[in-house]
Amino acid sequence: MSLPKRLPPILAALLMFVTLGAGAFLGQSTAKAADDNSLVFYFPQTGHHLSGVFLKTWQAEGGLMTFGFPLTEPIQQDGTTVQYFERARFEEHADQAGTQWEVQATLLGTWAAQSLKSESAFKPLPANTDPGTDQSRAFFPETGHSLAYGFKEYWEQHGGLYVFGYPISEEFQQGGYTVQYFERARFEYHPENAGTQYSVLLGRLGADYAQNRGVDTASVPKKADALEVFPGLLDPNWGMALRTQDGNVMGVVTADSLTIRSAPLLSADKVDTTYRRHPVTIYGIVSGDSVDGSSVWYKIGDGRYISASWVEPFVVTRPPQTYSGHWIDVSLSNFYAIAYDGAQPVYAAIITAGRDGKTPLGVYQVQYRVQDETMDSATVGTPKGQPGYYYLEHVLYTQYFKADGYAVHGNWWTDPWNYGGFTSNGCVGLMNSDAAWFWNFLSVGSTVQIHT
Repeated sequence: MSLPKRLPPILAALLMFVTLGAGAFLGQSTAKAADDNSLVFYFPQTGHHLSGVFLKTWQAEGGLMTFGFPLTEPIQQDGTTVQYFERARFEEHADQAGTQWEVQATLLGTWAAQSLKSESAFKPLPANTDPGTDQSRAFFPETGHSLAYGFKEYWEQHGGLYVFGYPISEEFQQGGYTVQYFERARFEYHPENAGTQYSVLLGRLGADYAQNRGVDTASVPKKADALEVFPGLLDPNWGMALRTQDGNVMGVVTADSLTIRSAPLLSADKVDTTYRRHPVTIYGIVSGDSVDGSSVWYKIGDGRYISASWVEPFVVTRPPQTYSGHWIDVSLSNFYAIAYDGAQPVYAAIITAGRDGKTPLGVYQVQYRVQDETMDSATVGTPKGQPGYYYLEHVLYTQYFKADGYAVHGNWWTDPWNYGGFTSNGCVGLMNSDAAWFWNFLSVGSTVQIHT
């Protein structure tokens, strides 16, 4: 099986394509909103369409960097609706509708490795292999193989078990490159791209499998109701964007302020406003009125829509250290609180933090929690009449992690456009909706890591 010897032309073209900038808002149109599964995109690069649950999974689980362009339309094969991509084949499992497992990627890594089983790299390691405290390595007893360094980091940041499956080999040399096989993929290390996000590329196993099975990948004409794929959807950073536990992807707002409407129409009711650097969870991609030359909108909740023209992937900055179980990483340099399940980030929220270095740095554990309380600074040494005194009623979802009143909690008194800065007396403040999410995610004993 041959391996690419340079950055694929398809990626080089992408880098030019996604540099198109955003302009001014366009006027209102008479476009009608489509439901989540009716939007159809056409990819002129390969001449195929993408829509429905395959479209949602393609974006949420990595997009172009992970799966490549579509090579076919959805077709029936092996009694299942499937669609081929350069690096994967999607399968629709109707019995899992409404769950992350409705769309699953074929085990193409297992298929591609069939002729390589005699290689020493595919022989399982001893069952008692243990990386100990070495966070650069992990061992998977399910297959008897390990994962380390750059491949481990890529696996964790780009979808992990759901997207790639377990490792089924160790690293070894193939075609002049260091490679490693997984149930659904083949990782390739490309030293010529060192220092870029293309240092690890995925083998074109979807294309290989299509050729092996004689699948017709010829282009088809663009459907009359299809939209040509817009640059934002091809942003390579979707491959590193945070994925939530329920299988959705998170973006971040790039406009100073962005109206949230009840439908993807400029005439629809305004239900809220979000602001620059605020994370949003994307539940669907829909068609609506044209904004900045694109009629694509994101559904970010029930009856909540924003223009996709002002959203980019939310990429997590690697924390100083990871911990087991449910925990949060709080950065005072970018003002985000990231929820982790082990090494996997699963949610992000913008925060407020303490003025004048009042938020303590370090690693703590949640000591106790109060769902609804009144906060009175007199109880922590700042009496009424003194500078810094406060008395706040109905502070929700407070989780104390350090003596003297330091906590993660809801903050209703700071305007949302002022989030992402130092405005508190030392606590980590969250919007109430985010505070509720963290309340349900954490428990007494959960780790809270705070750093600059």
